[in-house]
Amino acid sequence: MKKQNAFTLAELLVSILIISVILTLLAPVITKRAKENISINGGSSNKINTRLFIYNKSDSNCSEISGVNNSLSCNFTIPSGVNRINAIAVSGGGGGAGATQPSIEYGKKLTVANATAKTSKTQELTITSGMSNVTVTELIGSGAGGGGASWMSESSGPQSQADCDPYNAMFIPAKYNGTGGKNTCVTKYNVGDTNGPTISSNVKIVKPDRNCSGVNLFCCWSGGITADECSESKSWGYYRSVYSGCTRTVCQYNAAQASCNSWAPSGTSAGDWRLPTMDEINGWAKVINKETSAKPVISRYYGSNGLQLCDGRTGASGSLKCSGHDTNCKGAVYPAVNDGCLPSAVWTSTRSGGYIYLSTSSGSADDGKTIASAALSTRCVYDGSGGGITSNTVSSGGGGGAGAYIKNYQIPNDVISSNIGGKIKLFSAAGGSGGNSASSQGSSASNGSNGNTSYIEIYDKDNVLKWGLRALGGNYGYGASSTDYGNGGDE
Repeated sequence: MKKQNAFTLAELLVSILIISVILTLLAPVITKRAKENISINGGSSNKINTRLFIYNKSDSNCSEISGVNNSLSCNFTIPSGVNRINAIAVSGGGGGAGATQPSIEYGKKLTVANATAKTSKTQELTITSGMSNVTVTELIGSGAGGGGASWMSESSGPQSQADCDPYNAMFIPAKYNGTGGKNTCVTKYNVGDTNGPTISSNVKIVKPDRNCSGVNLFCCWSGGITADECSESKSWGYYRSVYSGCTRTVCQYNAAQASCNSWAPSGTSAGDWRLPTMDEINGWAKVINKETSAKPVISRYYGSNGLQLCDGRTGASGSLKCSGHDTNCKGAVYPAVNDGCLPSAVWTSTRSGGYIYLSTSSGSADDGKTIASAALSTRCVYDGSGGGITSNTVSSGGGGGAGAYIKNYQIPNDVISSNIGGKIKLFSAAGGSGGNSASSQGSSASNGSNGNTSYIEIYDKDNVLKWGLRALGGNYGYGASSTDYGNGGDE
């Protein structure tokens, strides 16, 4: 083997020192050349360092890209003498998100009102984000139905003018109807006249001046002159009578009695009405002509508001004159006169004519002792002795109780906020039904029914009930019994 000698350590250190000195001398040259490479020489005195493109549709170097929103295509012309370009592309950041604004409805109302008392009604309102301060302004439970009414019938004699008005009759208190008299209704017009009782169907009716004989005293003369000296109308004080004293219907006794006994206006029956007694006529005479001055003591008995009897002598006070006619009721007979009419006398139940003299200061009556064939005025009297005026006494059922009432109650906000997407339900309850009235006399009526509960309920989005507020309905009213009124229902 041939052995070769290596560098000694001293030789190696000297070599490294020489290389270091050379590199130190060359450092300025390397730095200068690096700086010259950054600049771009465009062949003129101007040097281009950078070119920036932004989104600007007015830039002549750029145009919009079809089908792409908010994008531009830009052309960059490279200056002459440039052989290397560093490009940096930076996309714009996305737009900041808009701040959220919840939809809040102020003053929104949920209202349910029933137009029909027996019908319930419901409305709902969706719970939305931001909903709060929900207030129940009014929540009312429905009222209950009242109890039915009962009734019972009873009969009695007349008690006031109101009892006589339906019959176009005058109420005469018992004290003016003679000894032992009763309260009576007395018709204001003669049988057969307009507004007076009807003539019985088995009575023959003829015109005055016509003959009506041979029919068993069942004749009435109507529709013409039945008085000789007479007055058609007359004013007295505040009253004016227009019930003619010249053309009043007159009848024979049997016809008069049959007509009153068969007359049965509503509320009375056949046989309830009768001819007056002589005592009653005497009592009327004392009342009717108590005064001859401007105003009577008992003014309601005068003129068109009174009995409107006529006077055969002078037509004194509020009465009309109606003296007898000696020839116009052929077939009729009264003392000393044949074929005559006598409207100033009124038939009594004892088959005598009661003459009422109104021309005297005290008023008086006289039993004319007439015979049944005479033609006199006929008034019908009712005193209740034949069964009385039928009246239905009604006992009212108790009223239904009012429902509970809640006002200005705010639903807790946490109940609303924890059930977003759910609903508020408002239920307006139907009122209770009224009870049925009694089905027959003396029976009791049925009770009404309770009022129903009105409520507000909160449901979550899964339709699960979470909260509620209720107003109870009123309690029913009790039906009336056959003897007493029904009690009202409690609230």
